[in-house]
Amino acid sequence: LVMLVLVILLGWYSFPRPPLLLRDLPEQGGYDYFYFFATTRALEAGLEEVYLSDEMGRFSLELSQGRWEIRGNHPLPFYLLYRPLARLDFQTGYLVHLWLGLGLYAVGVVTLTRNLIREPRLAWAISALLTAGGLLLGPGVDNIWLGQIGHHLAFALAMTFVLGSSGRPAGAGFFLALAVLFKLYPALLALYYLRRGNWQTVAWMVGTLVILGLVSGLLWGFGHYANFLEWASRTGYRSVLSNQSLMGLLALLFGEDASPRLKVLNLLALGGVSAGLLAAGRRWGGDSRPRQALEFSAWVLASTILAPLSWAHHHLVLLLPLLAFAALAYEDPENRNFGFLGMGLVCLTWFLEGEVVTRDWIRTLHYQVCMWRIGLAMLSLIMGGCLVGMA
Repeated sequence: LVMLVLVILLGWYSFPRPPLLLRDLPEQGGYDYFYFFATTRALEAGLEEVYLSDEMGRFSLELSQGRWEIRGNHPLPFYLLYRPLARLDFQTGYLVHLWLGLGLYAVGVVTLTRNLIREPRLAWAISALLTAGGLLLGPGVDNIWLGQIGHHLAFALAMTFVLGSSGRPAGAGFFLALAVLFKLYPALLALYYLRRGNWQTVAWMVGTLVILGLVSGLLWGFGHYANFLEWASRTGYRSVLSNQSLMGLLALLFGEDASPRLKVLNLLALGGVSAGLLAAGRRWGGDSRPRQALEFSAWVLASTILAPLSWAHHHLVLLLPLLAFAALAYEDPENRNFGFLGMGLVCLTWFLEGEVVTRDWIRTLHYQVCMWRIGLAMLSLIMGGCLVGMA
C-alpha cells in the first residue's frame, strides 16, 4: 500500500492537471479517439477504402474542419464497437468514451483484486489506489488526453483472467476477443489457454471474432479485409523513443529501412519467447491463483514488449503483473521479497511512463532513458517467468 501511495503521489506531481479536471479536453484532446470516430463515420458513409486511400484523408480533414488527416488502423470488426458513439458529435462521443473507459477500468480493477487478494479490506484499499492510479499515472493520463482504449483493454484482460481462472471459458473467450480487437497482440494469450488445456476459451474467442467479422463484412463489405491486410503489410516499426517495444528499440538503432529484417527477428523472438513460456508453464504451472496470475501476466508482458508498437498508453495492462506480484507477496511468505521487488519494478515503470508530462526532469527520464525503461520491462518479464516456478 505504501508503495502504491508513493507512486500515485509522484504521478500527481509529474503530470498535468487539466486532463484530470476535464478542462480543455473536448477542444484540445481526443486525437486517437478521432481515428475510431472518423473511420466509423467513413464506413457508415459507404467509403470503399478507409486504410490507405486519399479519399479517407479528405473525409477526415473535412470532418475535423482541417484539424486532422487520418486513415483507419484497426481491423474492421473493431469499428462495430464504435457505431453508437459515431452517431454522436465528436466532443460528446469523446467524453462518453472517456467515462465509459474509466468506469470499466474501475470494475476490472475491483474484480481482479478481489479475485487475487483474499483479505477484503486490503483488496478494497488496493482497488481504490489502483483506480486512482488509472487517473493520475502516465499511462492513464495519456489515455484520457488521447482518447485511447488502454482502460478498456485493461478491463478486458482483467475479466479474461478472472473468468478463465474461475472455470467460465465462454466469458473468458468473449473478453479475450475484445482485447484482440482493441490491440491485436493479446491473441498470443491463446497459447496460454491451450497450454493449460483450456481449448474452450480459445474456441469462444475465435467464434466471437468470426461472428463479429461476418457481421462487419456484411455491413460494410468484405473488401475492407484485403485493404486492412495490405495496410498491415506496409506498416513498419516506428523508430521513435516513445515506441517502447523491443522492435521499436531495434528500429531506433538500425533505422526503419531495416523493417524486413526486423519482421523476421520479430517472428523469431515471438517463437522463442512463446516456446520458453510454454516450457516454463508445463514444468511449473499450477492451479493456484497466484501461479495462474503470474503465468498469465508473463504472456501479457511478452505480447506487449514484442508487439511492433508499444506506446505508454498500452501499459495499463501492467495492472496484471502488479496484482500477481502482490498476491505472491501476500500468500507465499517464502517468496514475499520477490513479490515486493516485482511490485516495485512495475510501480517504477508506471512512474516513468507517459508522454503528456510537465516536469522537465521527468520528461528527460521518459525520453532519454527510454532504453533503460525497455530493459526494466524485460526484467519484469524475466522475473515474472521465473516466479511462475517460485510461487
